[in-house]
Amino acid sequence: MKIASLRVLEFKRFTDMTISGLPESARLVVLIGPNGSGKSSLFEAFNFWASPSRGVLFDPQYHQKTSVPPVDNWSHTHNKILLRFHDAQISPQSQSVQARKAFYFRSAYRHEPDFNIGTFQRTDDILSDSKRPAYLISTDARVADDYQRLVFDSLQALYAKENQQSVVSTLTDRLVGPVRGAMARVFKDLVLEGVGTPVDHGTFLFEKGQSKRFRYKNLSAGEKSAFDLLLDFVVKKQEFNDTIFCIDEPEAHINTRLQSALLRELYRQIPPNCQLWIATHSIGMTYEASQLSKDHPGAVIFLDFADKDFDLPVTIEPALVDPTFWKRTFDVALGDLAKLLAPEEIVFCEGRRETAARTPRSTFDATIYRTIFQARHPRTDFVPLGGTSEIEKSALYLTSVFSRLFPMMKLWTIIDRDDRSAAEISTLNTQGTRVLSRRDVENYLWDDEILSRLCDSVGRTQDAPALLAEKRKLLTDSATSGNPNDDMKSVVGPLYNFTKRLLQLTGCGNTNEEFAKVTLAPLIVPGTVTYTELELALFAP
Repeated sequence: MKIASLRVLEFKRFTDMTISGLPESARLVVLIGPNGSGKSSLFEAFNFWASPSRGVLFDPQYHQKTSVPPVDNWSHTHNKILLRFHDAQISPQSQSVQARKAFYFRSAYRHEPDFNIGTFQRTDDILSDSKRPAYLISTDARVADDYQRLVFDSLQALYAKENQQSVVSTLTDRLVGPVRGAMARVFKDLVLEGVGTPVDHGTFLFEKGQSKRFRYKNLSAGEKSAFDLLLDFVVKKQEFNDTIFCIDEPEAHINTRLQSALLRELYRQIPPNCQLWIATHSIGMTYEASQLSKDHPGAVIFLDFADKDFDLPVTIEPALVDPTFWKRTFDVALGDLAKLLAPEEIVFCEGRRETAARTPRSTFDATIYRTIFQARHPRTDFVPLGGTSEIEKSALYLTSVFSRLFPMMKLWTIIDRDDRSAAEISTLNTQGTRVLSRRDVENYLWDDEILSRLCDSVGRTQDAPALLAEKRKLLTDSATSGNPNDDMKSVVGPLYNFTKRLLQLTGCGNTNEEFAKVTLAPLIVPGTVTYTELELALFAP
Protein backbone atom coordinates (compact mmCIF):
# COMPACT_ATOMS: atom_id res chain seq x y z
CA MET A 1 0.00 0.00 0.00
CA LYS A 2 1.41 3.38 -1.01
CA ILE A 3 -0.12 6.83 -0.63
CA ALA A 4 -0.26 9.01 -3.74
CA SER A 5 -1.79 12.11 -2.14
CA LEU A 6 -3.87 13.11 0.85
CA ARG A 7 -6.00 15.93 2.16
CA VAL A 8 -7.02 16.60 5.77
CA LEU A 9 -9.75 19.13 6.58
CA GLU A 10 -10.56 20.59 10.01
CA PHE A 11 -8.75 17.89 11.93
CA LYS A 12 -6.39 18.43 14.90
CA ARG A 13 -3.96 21.16 13.76
CA PHE A 14 -5.09 21.32 10.15
CA THR A 15 -7.58 23.66 8.53
CA ASP A 16 -6.94 22.38 5.01
CA MET A 17 -3.68 20.47 4.58
CA THR A 18 -2.80 18.71 1.33
CA ILE A 19 0.21 16.55 0.57
CA SER A 20 0.78 15.86 -3.11
CA GLY A 21 3.48 14.62 -5.45
CA LEU A 22 4.28 11.37 -3.64
CA PRO A 23 5.78 9.03 -6.26
CA GLU A 24 4.88 5.37 -6.44
CA SER A 25 8.56 4.53 -6.03
CA ALA A 26 8.58 6.00 -2.50
CA ARG A 27 9.34 3.41 0.19
CA LEU A 28 10.37 5.74 3.03
CA VAL A 29 8.60 9.02 3.83
CA VAL A 30 10.28 11.22 6.45
CA LEU A 31 8.27 13.92 8.23
CA ILE A 32 10.57 16.60 9.68
CA GLY A 33 9.88 19.78 11.61
CA PRO A 34 9.98 21.16 15.16
CA ASN A 35 7.82 20.04 18.06
CA GLY A 36 4.19 21.00 17.56
CA SER A 37 4.49 21.42 13.82
CA GLY A 38 1.81 18.82 13.00
CA LYS A 39 3.73 15.62 12.22
CA SER A 40 1.97 13.51 14.87
CA SER A 41 -1.35 15.12 13.94
CA LEU A 42 -0.98 13.68 10.45
CA PHE A 43 -0.35 10.22 11.90
CA GLU A 44 -3.40 10.70 14.10
CA ALA A 45 -5.46 11.43 10.98
CA PHE A 46 -4.22 8.18 9.44
CA ASN A 47 -4.98 6.34 12.69
CA PHE A 48 -8.50 7.70 12.90
CA TRP A 49 -9.18 6.95 9.23
CA ALA A 50 -8.00 3.35 9.60
CA SER A 51 -9.36 2.52 13.07
CA PRO A 52 -12.04 -0.19 13.13
CA SER A 53 -13.53 1.50 16.22
CA ARG A 54 -13.69 5.07 15.00
CA GLY A 55 -17.16 5.67 16.48
CA VAL A 56 -16.04 4.49 19.93
CA LEU A 57 -12.73 6.35 19.86
CA PHE A 58 -14.01 9.60 18.42
CA ASP A 59 -13.21 12.50 20.76
CA PRO A 60 -14.33 15.87 19.41
CA GLN A 61 -12.06 17.69 21.87
CA TYR A 62 -9.07 15.74 20.55
CA HIS A 63 -9.78 14.93 16.92
CA GLN A 64 -11.39 18.15 15.73
CA LYS A 65 -9.60 21.43 15.13
CA THR A 66 -10.28 23.67 18.11
CA SER A 67 -11.32 26.67 16.00
CA VAL A 68 -14.11 24.60 14.42
CA PRO A 69 -17.45 24.17 16.24
CA PRO A 70 -17.46 20.63 17.68
CA VAL A 71 -19.65 18.04 15.96
CA ASP A 72 -20.55 14.89 17.91
CA ASN A 73 -20.50 12.84 14.74
CA TRP A 74 -17.43 10.75 14.02
CA SER A 75 -18.44 10.13 10.39
CA HIS A 76 -18.51 13.87 9.78
CA THR A 77 -14.85 14.04 10.83
CA HIS A 78 -13.90 10.80 9.10
CA ASN A 79 -15.12 12.17 5.79
CA LYS A 80 -12.65 15.05 6.10
CA ILE A 81 -9.67 12.68 5.80
CA LEU A 82 -9.19 11.93 2.12
CA LEU A 83 -6.53 9.44 1.08
CA ARG A 84 -5.65 8.38 -2.43
CA PHE A 85 -3.44 5.32 -2.94
CA HIS A 86 -1.32 4.37 -5.91
CA ASP A 87 -2.24 0.71 -5.98
CA ALA A 88 -5.80 0.47 -4.65
CA GLN A 89 -8.80 2.44 -3.46
CA ILE A 90 -10.10 0.93 -0.26
CA SER A 91 -12.82 1.76 2.20
CA PRO A 92 -11.91 1.10 5.84
CA GLN A 93 -15.61 0.47 6.58
CA SER A 94 -15.41 -2.67 4.46
CA GLN A 95 -13.20 -4.41 7.04
CA SER A 96 -11.70 -6.42 4.20
CA VAL A 97 -8.29 -7.96 4.68
CA GLN A 98 -6.81 -5.21 2.55
CA ALA A 99 -8.44 -2.52 4.71
CA ARG A 100 -7.38 -4.17 7.97
CA LYS A 101 -3.74 -4.24 6.95
CA ALA A 102 -3.66 -0.82 5.27
CA PHE A 103 -1.92 0.89 8.22
CA TYR A 104 0.25 -0.16 11.16
CA PHE A 105 1.14 2.34 13.89
CA ARG A 106 3.78 2.76 16.59
CA SER A 107 3.43 5.72 18.91
CA ALA A 108 6.34 7.70 20.35
CA TYR A 109 5.53 6.36 23.83
CA ARG A 110 7.00 2.88 23.54
CA HIS A 111 7.81 1.67 27.04
CA GLU A 112 7.87 -1.88 28.32
CA PRO A 113 10.56 -2.04 31.03
CA ASP A 114 10.15 -5.74 31.79
CA PHE A 115 7.91 -8.72 31.19
CA ASN A 116 7.75 -12.36 32.26
CA ILE A 117 5.46 -14.89 30.64
CA GLY A 118 4.31 -17.87 32.65
CA THR A 119 1.19 -19.04 30.82
CA PHE A 120 0.32 -19.13 27.15
CA GLN A 121 -2.84 -18.98 25.15
CA ARG A 122 -3.68 -18.79 21.49
CA THR A 123 -2.65 -15.43 20.09
CA ASP A 124 -5.33 -13.38 18.40
CA ASP A 125 -5.57 -12.76 14.68
CA ILE A 126 -2.50 -10.69 13.90
CA LEU A 127 -4.50 -8.37 11.63
CA SER A 128 -6.82 -7.47 14.52
CA ASP A 129 -3.84 -5.54 15.90
CA SER A 130 -5.35 -5.65 19.39
CA LYS A 131 -2.36 -3.94 21.01
CA ARG A 132 -2.63 -0.93 18.74
CA PRO A 133 -2.59 2.38 20.66
CA ALA A 134 -5.98 4.08 20.54
CA TYR A 135 -4.31 7.44 19.94
CA LEU A 136 -0.78 8.49 19.05
CA ILE A 137 -0.51 9.92 22.58
CA SER A 138 -1.15 6.46 24.08
CA THR A 139 1.43 4.11 25.55
CA ASP A 140 2.50 1.48 23.04
CA ALA A 141 3.72 -1.79 24.61
CA ARG A 142 4.09 -4.78 22.29
CA VAL A 143 7.27 -6.64 23.25
CA ALA A 144 5.44 -9.15 25.48
CA ASP A 145 2.79 -9.70 22.82
CA ASP A 146 5.43 -10.31 20.15
CA TYR A 147 7.17 -12.74 22.53
CA GLN A 148 3.94 -14.71 22.99
CA ARG A 149 3.39 -14.75 19.25
CA LEU A 150 6.90 -16.07 18.52
CA VAL A 151 6.58 -18.82 21.12
CA PHE A 152 3.06 -19.81 20.08
CA ASP A 153 4.08 -19.93 16.42
CA SER A 154 7.00 -22.17 17.43
CA LEU A 155 4.61 -24.52 19.21
CA GLN A 156 2.31 -24.63 16.21
CA ALA A 157 5.24 -25.37 13.93
CA LEU A 158 6.44 -28.12 16.30
CA TYR A 159 3.27 -30.14 15.80
CA ALA A 160 2.94 -29.52 12.09
CA LYS A 161 3.22 -32.72 10.11
CA GLU A 162 6.01 -31.41 7.88
CA ASN A 163 8.17 -30.61 10.95
CA GLN A 164 7.94 -33.91 12.80
CA GLN A 165 11.64 -34.61 12.21
CA SER A 166 12.73 -31.18 13.42
CA VAL A 167 13.88 -30.28 16.92
CA VAL A 168 12.40 -27.40 18.90
CA SER A 169 15.57 -25.30 18.73
CA THR A 170 15.56 -25.53 14.93
CA LEU A 171 11.96 -24.35 14.72
CA THR A 172 12.51 -21.55 17.23
CA ASP A 173 15.62 -20.35 15.41
CA ARG A 174 13.64 -20.32 12.19
CA LEU A 175 11.35 -17.72 13.78
CA VAL A 176 13.84 -15.91 16.04
CA GLY A 177 16.65 -15.94 13.46
CA PRO A 178 15.38 -12.98 11.39
CA VAL A 179 15.14 -10.86 14.56
CA ARG A 180 18.63 -11.97 15.60
CA GLY A 181 19.99 -11.04 12.18
CA ALA A 182 18.39 -7.59 12.31
CA MET A 183 19.84 -7.01 15.78
CA ALA A 184 23.31 -8.06 14.64
CA ARG A 185 23.25 -5.48 11.85
CA VAL A 186 22.38 -2.69 14.30
CA PHE A 187 24.36 -3.64 17.43
CA LYS A 188 28.00 -4.67 17.56
CA ASP A 189 27.93 -6.11 21.10
CA LEU A 190 24.34 -7.19 21.76
CA VAL A 191 23.23 -10.60 20.51
CA LEU A 192 19.71 -12.00 20.79
CA GLU A 193 20.18 -15.43 22.35
CA GLY A 194 16.55 -16.56 22.19
CA VAL A 195 13.25 -16.79 24.04
CA GLY A 196 14.60 -18.56 27.11
CA THR A 197 12.26 -21.03 28.87
CA PRO A 198 8.78 -19.81 27.99
CA VAL A 199 6.92 -21.71 30.74
CA ASP A 200 9.22 -20.46 33.49
CA HIS A 201 9.10 -16.65 33.60
CA GLY A 202 9.76 -16.48 29.88
CA THR A 203 11.49 -13.45 28.46
CA PHE A 204 14.00 -12.58 25.74
CA LEU A 205 17.60 -13.42 26.58
CA PHE A 206 20.71 -11.76 25.16
CA GLU A 207 24.47 -12.04 25.14
CA LYS A 208 26.51 -8.91 25.80
CA GLY A 209 30.26 -9.08 26.20
CA GLN A 210 30.97 -11.82 28.71
CA SER A 211 27.41 -11.78 30.05
CA LYS A 212 25.24 -14.68 28.96
CA ARG A 213 21.47 -15.07 29.36
CA PHE A 214 21.25 -11.29 29.75
CA ARG A 215 17.55 -10.63 30.40
CA TYR A 216 15.41 -8.15 28.48
CA LYS A 217 14.86 -6.01 31.59
CA ASN A 218 18.62 -5.39 31.85
CA LEU A 219 18.83 -3.71 28.45
CA SER A 220 19.30 0.05 28.39
CA ALA A 221 16.37 2.25 27.37
CA GLY A 222 17.95 2.77 23.94
CA GLU A 223 18.59 -0.95 23.44
CA LYS A 224 15.00 -1.74 24.43
CA SER A 225 13.66 0.92 22.07
CA ALA A 226 15.62 -0.34 19.07
CA PHE A 227 14.90 -4.00 19.85
CA ASP A 228 11.19 -3.23 20.28
CA LEU A 229 10.93 -1.70 16.80
CA LEU A 230 13.02 -4.38 15.07
CA LEU A 231 11.19 -7.24 16.78
CA ASP A 232 7.75 -5.83 16.02
CA PHE A 233 8.65 -5.05 12.41
CA VAL A 234 10.00 -8.55 11.76
CA VAL A 235 7.05 -10.28 13.46
CA LYS A 236 4.30 -8.18 11.90
CA LYS A 237 5.55 -7.73 8.34
CA GLN A 238 4.71 -11.35 7.48
CA GLU A 239 1.01 -10.49 7.52
CA PHE A 240 1.14 -6.70 7.21
CA ASN A 241 2.61 -7.06 3.75
CA ASP A 242 0.56 -4.44 1.90
CA THR A 243 0.80 -1.76 4.54
CA ILE A 244 1.84 1.77 5.42
CA PHE A 245 3.92 1.52 8.60
CA CYS A 246 3.89 4.73 10.68
CA ILE A 247 6.43 5.20 13.48
CA ASP A 248 6.34 8.37 15.55
CA GLU A 249 9.83 9.36 16.74
CA PRO A 250 11.70 6.09 16.10
CA GLU A 251 14.79 7.77 17.57
CA ALA A 252 13.38 7.88 21.13
CA HIS A 253 16.07 6.97 23.74
CA ILE A 254 18.62 6.16 21.00
CA ASN A 255 21.95 7.88 20.35
CA THR A 256 22.64 9.43 16.96
CA ARG A 257 24.97 6.72 15.64
CA LEU A 258 22.53 3.96 16.57
CA GLN A 259 19.67 5.93 15.02
CA SER A 260 21.38 5.73 11.63
CA ALA A 261 21.93 1.98 11.87
CA LEU A 262 18.36 1.41 13.07
CA LEU A 263 16.78 3.37 10.21
CA ARG A 264 18.92 1.58 7.63
CA GLU A 265 17.78 -1.77 9.06
CA LEU A 266 14.12 -0.71 9.20
CA TYR A 267 14.41 0.34 5.55
CA ARG A 268 15.89 -3.07 4.76
CA GLN A 269 12.88 -4.73 6.41
CA ILE A 270 10.19 -2.86 4.46
CA PRO A 271 8.19 -5.42 2.43
CA PRO A 272 8.06 -4.75 -1.34
CA ASN A 273 4.47 -3.43 -1.44
CA CYS A 274 4.76 -1.25 1.66
CA GLN A 275 5.81 2.21 2.79
CA LEU A 276 7.45 3.31 6.02
CA TRP A 277 6.50 6.77 7.31
CA ILE A 278 8.48 8.22 10.22
CA ALA A 279 8.13 11.52 12.09
CA THR A 280 11.47 12.66 13.48
CA HIS A 281 13.52 15.54 14.91
CA SER A 282 16.72 13.52 14.69
CA ILE A 283 19.81 14.51 12.72
CA GLY A 284 20.89 10.84 12.76
CA MET A 285 17.63 9.66 11.22
CA THR A 286 17.47 12.52 8.73
CA TYR A 287 21.07 12.15 7.60
CA GLU A 288 20.74 8.38 7.20
CA ALA A 289 17.55 8.91 5.21
CA SER A 290 19.48 11.28 2.93
CA GLN A 291 22.12 8.59 2.39
CA LEU A 292 19.41 6.02 1.63
CA SER A 293 17.99 8.51 -0.85
CA LYS A 294 21.35 8.59 -2.65
CA ASP A 295 21.58 4.80 -2.61
CA HIS A 296 17.96 4.36 -3.79
CA PRO A 297 16.94 7.32 -5.99
CA GLY A 298 13.23 8.10 -5.78
CA ALA A 299 12.64 5.78 -2.82
CA VAL A 300 13.02 8.32 0.02
CA ILE A 301 10.81 11.39 0.35
CA PHE A 302 11.11 14.25 2.86
CA LEU A 303 8.06 16.27 3.92
CA ASP A 304 9.01 19.45 5.78
CA PHE A 305 6.41 20.69 8.29
CA ALA A 306 8.53 23.64 9.49
CA ASP A 307 7.20 27.19 9.14
CA LYS A 308 3.75 26.08 8.01
CA ASP A 309 0.65 27.97 9.20
CA PHE A 310 -1.96 25.24 9.35
CA ASP A 311 -4.67 27.74 10.25
CA LEU A 312 -4.57 28.49 6.52
CA PRO A 313 -4.76 26.11 3.55
CA VAL A 314 -1.33 24.51 3.10
CA THR A 315 0.03 22.26 0.36
CA ILE A 316 3.17 20.26 1.11
CA GLU A 317 5.24 18.67 -1.62
CA PRO A 318 8.42 16.58 -1.30
CA ALA A 319 11.24 18.76 0.00
CA LEU A 320 14.44 19.40 -1.89
CA VAL A 321 17.41 18.26 0.23
CA ASP A 322 19.50 21.39 -0.16
CA PRO A 323 21.52 23.60 2.23
CA THR A 324 18.37 25.38 3.43
CA PHE A 325 16.84 22.01 4.29
CA TRP A 326 19.89 21.05 6.37
CA LYS A 327 20.04 24.40 8.12
CA ARG A 328 16.44 23.97 9.30
CA THR A 329 17.16 20.39 10.35
CA PHE A 330 20.18 21.40 12.44
CA ASP A 331 18.30 24.34 13.93
CA VAL A 332 15.47 22.02 15.02
CA ALA A 333 17.74 19.31 16.42
CA LEU A 334 20.45 21.39 18.10
CA GLY A 335 19.32 24.99 18.28
CA ASP A 336 22.10 27.24 19.59
CA LEU A 337 24.13 24.17 20.62
CA ALA A 338 25.02 23.62 16.97
CA LYS A 339 27.34 26.62 17.10
CA LEU A 340 28.96 25.45 20.33
CA LEU A 341 29.55 21.89 19.16
CA ALA A 342 30.97 22.70 15.76
CA PRO A 343 34.72 22.36 15.20
CA GLU A 344 36.59 25.28 13.69
CA GLU A 345 37.78 23.18 10.75
CA ILE A 346 36.46 20.06 9.02
CA VAL A 347 38.62 18.09 6.63
CA PHE A 348 36.76 15.58 4.47
CA CYS A 349 38.92 12.54 3.74
CA GLU A 350 38.77 9.07 2.22
CA GLY A 351 37.22 6.12 4.06
CA ARG A 352 33.73 4.73 4.46
CA ARG A 353 31.24 6.97 6.24
CA GLU A 354 31.14 6.33 9.96
CA THR A 355 28.26 4.08 11.02
CA ALA A 356 27.43 1.87 13.99
CA ALA A 357 28.66 -1.18 12.06
CA ARG A 358 32.25 -0.06 11.52
CA THR A 359 34.72 -2.19 9.66
CA PRO A 360 38.41 -2.00 10.60
CA ARG A 361 39.13 0.01 7.48
CA SER A 362 36.03 2.21 7.58
CA THR A 363 37.54 5.22 9.38
CA PHE A 364 41.24 4.44 8.88
CA ASP A 365 42.40 7.72 7.31
CA ALA A 366 40.31 9.86 9.67
CA THR A 367 41.62 8.03 12.73
CA ILE A 368 45.23 8.39 11.57
CA TYR A 369 44.85 12.13 10.93
CA ARG A 370 43.13 12.69 14.29
CA THR A 371 45.87 10.81 16.14
CA ILE A 372 48.69 12.72 14.46
CA PHE A 373 47.20 16.22 14.58
CA GLN A 374 45.03 16.27 17.71
CA ALA A 375 47.71 18.04 19.77
CA ARG A 376 48.57 20.86 17.34
CA HIS A 377 45.16 21.12 15.65
CA PRO A 378 42.64 20.32 18.44
CA ARG A 379 39.73 22.16 16.78
CA THR A 380 40.05 20.24 13.51
CA ASP A 381 37.98 17.15 12.81
CA PHE A 382 38.36 14.66 9.98
CA VAL A 383 35.24 13.22 8.38
CA PRO A 384 35.38 10.20 6.03
CA LEU A 385 33.10 10.44 3.01
CA GLY A 386 33.93 7.26 1.07
CA GLY A 387 36.15 6.74 -1.96
CA THR A 388 37.45 9.48 -4.21
CA SER A 389 34.35 9.51 -6.43
CA GLU A 390 32.05 9.77 -3.40
CA ILE A 391 34.13 12.60 -1.97
CA GLU A 392 33.89 14.50 -5.23
CA LYS A 393 30.10 14.16 -5.19
CA SER A 394 29.52 14.80 -1.48
CA ALA A 395 32.19 17.25 -0.33
CA LEU A 396 30.96 20.21 -2.39
CA TYR A 397 27.40 19.64 -1.21
CA LEU A 398 28.34 19.27 2.48
CA THR A 399 30.69 22.22 2.30
CA SER A 400 27.78 24.33 1.10
CA VAL A 401 25.56 23.05 3.94
CA PHE A 402 28.08 23.62 6.72
CA SER A 403 29.34 26.95 5.42
CA ARG A 404 25.81 28.34 5.59
CA LEU A 405 25.09 26.79 8.97
CA PHE A 406 28.48 27.68 10.48
CA PRO A 407 29.85 30.60 8.45
CA MET A 408 33.07 30.81 10.52
CA MET A 409 33.99 27.17 9.89
CA LYS A 410 36.72 26.26 7.41
CA LEU A 411 36.15 23.17 5.27
CA TRP A 412 38.27 21.40 2.71
CA THR A 413 39.03 17.96 1.31
CA ILE A 414 42.16 15.80 1.26
CA ILE A 415 42.60 12.82 -1.07
CA ASP A 416 45.40 10.40 -1.93
CA ARG A 417 47.80 11.34 -4.70
CA ASP A 418 47.63 7.88 -6.32
CA ASP A 419 48.79 8.29 -9.96
CA ARG A 420 47.48 11.82 -10.49
CA SER A 421 49.50 14.09 -12.73
CA ALA A 422 50.71 17.54 -11.72
CA ALA A 423 48.04 19.07 -13.97
CA GLU A 424 45.28 17.06 -12.28
CA ILE A 425 46.53 18.06 -8.84
CA SER A 426 46.63 21.71 -9.84
CA THR A 427 43.03 21.54 -11.05
CA LEU A 428 41.89 19.86 -7.84
CA ASN A 429 43.63 22.51 -5.74
CA THR A 430 41.69 25.25 -7.51
CA GLN A 431 38.47 23.38 -6.61
CA GLY A 432 39.31 23.26 -2.88
CA THR A 433 40.60 19.68 -2.84
CA ARG A 434 44.09 19.10 -1.51
CA VAL A 435 46.19 16.12 -2.56
CA LEU A 436 48.75 14.25 -0.47
CA SER A 437 52.36 14.66 -1.55
CA ARG A 438 52.72 10.87 -1.47
CA ARG A 439 50.62 8.07 -2.99
CA ASP A 440 48.60 7.47 0.18
CA VAL A 441 48.68 7.79 3.96
CA GLU A 442 50.46 4.43 4.30
CA ASN A 443 53.55 5.98 2.73
CA TYR A 444 53.81 8.35 5.69
CA LEU A 445 53.05 5.71 8.31
CA TRP A 446 55.65 3.26 7.00
CA ASP A 447 58.24 5.92 6.18
CA ASP A 448 61.89 4.98 6.90
CA GLU A 449 62.06 7.73 9.51
CA ILE A 450 59.04 6.39 11.37
CA LEU A 451 60.23 2.77 11.22
CA SER A 452 63.59 3.85 12.62
CA ARG A 453 61.80 5.71 15.43
CA LEU A 454 59.80 2.54 16.10
CA CYS A 455 63.02 0.54 16.54
CA ASP A 456 64.41 3.22 18.85
CA SER A 457 61.20 3.30 20.92
CA VAL A 458 61.39 -0.41 21.76
CA GLY A 459 65.15 -0.49 22.34
CA ARG A 460 65.95 -2.29 19.08
CA THR A 461 67.88 0.43 17.23
CA GLN A 462 70.26 -2.19 15.83
CA ASP A 463 67.37 -3.81 13.93
CA ALA A 464 66.47 -0.71 11.90
CA PRO A 465 68.72 -1.57 8.90
CA ALA A 466 67.18 -5.06 8.61
CA LEU A 467 63.65 -3.64 8.82
CA LEU A 468 64.30 -1.00 6.15
CA ALA A 469 65.98 -3.57 3.91
CA GLU A 470 62.92 -5.83 4.18
CA LYS A 471 60.66 -2.92 3.26
CA ARG A 472 62.73 -2.18 0.13
CA LYS A 473 62.72 -5.88 -0.83
CA LEU A 474 58.93 -6.15 -0.50
CA LEU A 475 58.41 -3.00 -2.60
CA THR A 476 60.79 -4.29 -5.27
CA ASP A 477 58.98 -7.64 -5.43
CA SER A 478 55.64 -5.83 -5.60
CA ALA A 479 56.87 -3.63 -8.47
CA THR A 480 58.08 -6.74 -10.31
CA SER A 481 54.52 -8.02 -10.08
CA GLY A 482 53.27 -4.91 -11.85
CA ASN A 483 52.41 -2.60 -8.94
CA PRO A 484 53.71 0.98 -8.68
CA ASN A 485 57.08 1.16 -6.96
CA ASP A 486 55.62 3.23 -4.10
CA ASP A 487 52.53 1.06 -3.53
CA MET A 488 52.85 0.59 0.24
CA LYS A 489 49.32 -0.80 0.54
CA SER A 490 50.42 -3.89 -1.38
CA VAL A 491 53.16 -4.73 1.16
CA VAL A 492 51.91 -3.56 4.57
CA GLY A 493 50.56 -7.03 5.41
CA PRO A 494 53.85 -8.93 5.14
CA LEU A 495 55.84 -5.93 6.40
CA TYR A 496 53.65 -5.77 9.52
CA ASN A 497 54.23 -9.48 10.21
CA PHE A 498 57.99 -9.11 9.66
CA THR A 499 58.13 -6.07 11.97
CA LYS A 500 56.36 -7.86 14.80
CA ARG A 501 58.67 -10.87 14.55
CA LEU A 502 61.88 -8.85 14.17
CA LEU A 503 61.17 -6.49 17.06
CA GLN A 504 59.35 -9.13 19.15
CA LEU A 505 56.35 -6.83 19.61
CA THR A 506 53.22 -7.70 21.57
CA GLY A 507 50.11 -5.65 22.34
CA CYS A 508 50.85 -3.42 19.38
CA GLY A 509 47.70 -3.98 17.28
CA ASN A 510 46.34 -7.28 16.01
CA THR A 511 46.12 -6.26 12.34
CA ASN A 512 48.24 -4.04 10.16
CA GLU A 513 45.49 -1.37 10.31
CA GLU A 514 45.38 -1.40 14.10
CA PHE A 515 49.20 -1.45 14.23
CA ALA A 516 49.26 1.68 12.08
CA LYS A 517 46.67 3.40 14.29
CA VAL A 518 48.03 2.59 17.75
CA THR A 519 51.77 2.11 17.14
CA LEU A 520 52.95 3.97 14.05
CA ALA A 521 50.71 7.07 13.96
CA PRO A 522 51.76 8.27 17.46
CA LEU A 523 55.38 8.27 16.23
CA ILE A 524 54.61 10.94 13.63
CA VAL A 525 55.14 13.99 15.82
CA PRO A 526 56.21 17.62 15.34
CA GLY A 527 59.91 17.79 14.62
CA THR A 528 59.93 14.78 12.31
CA VAL A 529 60.30 15.30 8.58
CA THR A 530 57.28 13.06 8.00
CA TYR A 531 55.05 15.19 10.23
CA THR A 532 56.17 18.40 8.56
CA GLU A 533 55.47 17.06 5.08
CA LEU A 534 52.04 15.69 6.01
CA GLU A 535 51.05 18.84 7.88
CA LEU A 536 52.06 20.92 4.87
CA ALA A 537 49.88 18.76 2.60
CA LEU A 538 46.83 19.11 4.85
CA PHE A 539 47.08 22.58 6.34
CA ALA A 540 49.30 24.82 4.20
CA PRO A 541 47.48 27.99 3.07
